[in-house]
Amino acid sequence: MIIETKCGKIIGREEDEFLIFTGIPYAVTRRFEKPEPYPPFMGYDASKKEEYACFQYGSFRTQKVGAEDFYSKEFYSGKTFTFEESPMRLDIIERKESDHDPVLIFVHGGGFETGTAGDLPYGESTEYARRGIILVNLSYRLNVFSLFESGNYGLQDILMGIRWVKENIASFGGDPEKIVLMGQSAGAMSIMDLLYTKKLEGLIRGAVTMSGGGMVPKIARPWTREESLPFWKRVMEKADAKDEEEFRKLPAGVIWNAWFETSRDPYDLHAVQPGIDGDVIPKIPQEAVKEGSYLDIPMIMGVTSQDFMPYLIYDMSYSWAKLHVKNNGSPVYGYFFDRELPGKRFKAFHGSDLWYMFGNMERSWRPFEKKDYDLKDQMINYVANFVKTLDPNGEGLPKWPSISSSNKGFRHFNGESEGLISPWKCRFKEYKSFLIDKGPM
Repeated sequence: MIIETKCGKIIGREEDEFLIFTGIPYAVTRRFEKPEPYPPFMGYDASKKEEYACFQYGSFRTQKVGAEDFYSKEFYSGKTFTFEESPMRLDIIERKESDHDPVLIFVHGGGFETGTAGDLPYGESTEYARRGIILVNLSYRLNVFSLFESGNYGLQDILMGIRWVKENIASFGGDPEKIVLMGQSAGAMSIMDLLYTKKLEGLIRGAVTMSGGGMVPKIARPWTREESLPFWKRVMEKADAKDEEEFRKLPAGVIWNAWFETSRDPYDLHAVQPGIDGDVIPKIPQEAVKEGSYLDIPMIMGVTSQDFMPYLIYDMSYSWAKLHVKNNGSPVYGYFFDRELPGKRFKAFHGSDLWYMFGNMERSWRPFEKKDYDLKDQMINYVANFVKTLDPNGEGLPKWPSISSSNKGFRHFNGESEGLISPWKCRFKEYKSFLIDKGPM
C-alpha cells in the first residue's frame, strides 16, 4: 500500500483489514540540539517490521535487576529493536477504509529513561483501528540524550511528532482536527509538561493520561537549567571530559554510562525528568496553573491500585480534577484500575492497565480470562468514545460521570464493578499496596 504525503510516498503493509506503517521518520537531530523536520523523500518503505528506539539501559548493559528485569520480561520479551541516538520515528495503524477518522497519538512511558513505541502491550495494536480510529505510536529521545542541561529534547521531539501528524494524517484518511493525545507514566507526564505552555493549542483537542497525569508537588518540581548545571558538571567529570565540547563528542555509551551512574549516586528525581527551560516548560507548573496559562482540554486521568509512588500518582490526578471543577474547566474523567492480573506475580502494578487499554493480550505470557477480555473491551470502548466525542460515555456502557462538586469518584475498573470508587477507598487501596502488596517499582 502506497500513501502520498507532503513528505513523499510512504509504503505500508496490509494485515487483514488493517494498514500498518512502521518507523516513519518525522525529524532529524544532532546531539543535544532541537529536532528539525525530516526533509522530503522520494519514497520511504514503512512496510518492514523493524522497530526503532532510543539508546537506553538494555543498549549498554545486559544485567537487569528489580523493576528493569520485571518490565523487560513483561513488555519486551522476544522482541528486538534497532537502538539509535536519534529515534524520531512513528508507527501508524489504521483500517483500510479510513476516511476522516479521528486520531489517537500514544506517547510511551519508561521514566524518561527507557521504553519503545513497540512494547508488547500497545505496539501495533489494532483495537482502535477496529473502532474507526487511527493509532499513532511515537518514539523520541530519552535519558541523557533528552535531558542534557534541561534542554528537554525529548519533549521537543514529541511536539514535532504531533505537528507531523497534524500536517500529514489527512493523507492516511485521518482528521487533523480530531487528534487526542494519550500517554502512560513518563508519557503522561510529558503530555502534562506540554500542556503548561499551550504549545499544543490548535494541535490536539483532548488527552488521556495513565499513571502520570496532574501536577507534581513543588518538592518534586522540575529543576531550572541553572539548578541542573552542578549535576551535569558531575556527569562530565564522570565521563573524564575536560569540558562540554569534549563531552558532546564522546561515544554514546560513555555519555549514557556517565549520566546513569551519576544519577544513581545518589538517586535524584530532579536529574531524571525534564526541566524548566523557559520555553517548552516556561515556569514552575504551579505558577502556570495559577495564572491560567496552561491548555485547558477535556481529559481522562487514570491510576492503578499498585502504582508507582501510589499516593503521589493518585493525588496528582485527583487534585487536577478538583482544580478544573473549581475553575469551571473542561471535564476530567478519572479511573482507578484495580484488576489483579492472572499469573500470580504482582497485582494491578504500574503499567498493568496498558494490556487492557490496547488489547494485545495474545502477546502476553499471562493466562488472561474472559473477565479480562470483557474488561479490555469496556475500557477501549470508553477511550474510543472519548477520542471521537470527548466524552467516554456511549451505548452499552455503564455511566461514567466526570469529576464534579457532586461526584468525587473515579470509575472503578476491576472486572467486577460497574460503578465508582470514592477517594477514601482509592487512598486506602494505594496505602495497602504501598506497604503490603508492593509492586515492581
